Amino acid sequence: MTETVEVKNELEQDEAQKVIQATEGPLKAMLVNYVGQVLTPEDGQVTVEMIVQTMASEFPEFLLVVARENWLRGYEQALTDVDNVEKERVAEMKEQTEKIKANEEKKIDAKYNKAKKEAKKAKKTKKDERVSKAT
Repeated sequence: MTETVEVKNELEQDEAQKVIQATEGPLKAMLVNYVGQVLTPEDGQVTVEMIVQTMASEFPEFLLVVARENWLRGYEQALTDVDNVEKERVAEMKEQTEKIKANEEKKIDAKYNKAKKEAKKAKKTKKDERVSKAT
């Protein structure tokens, strides 16, 4: 039972999750051996699901603590994700606002420069009219 045991699961999992390395430590070896002795699987392979079932029936308070911790971490991660999405949206809105302001400033500058040229042209025309009247 201390050999590598493949986890049989219908859901696709990472390679690291498919195999139990029972030789990685004494606690893991003890769990795999204990579950193998208690459940005596026909093929001799102990799965993670079997270990969880055994722990749930024999040591539920341990799994409850693990589940609570997992839930809290997941909840905290969800809140962090919401904050990050909100920050991204605010940053996008600021960027769009800055682009709009820049475009409006360009339009205003263009109108100002056009009006300035027209005023200069009108002033020159008026000056030319005075000169032609004077002569």
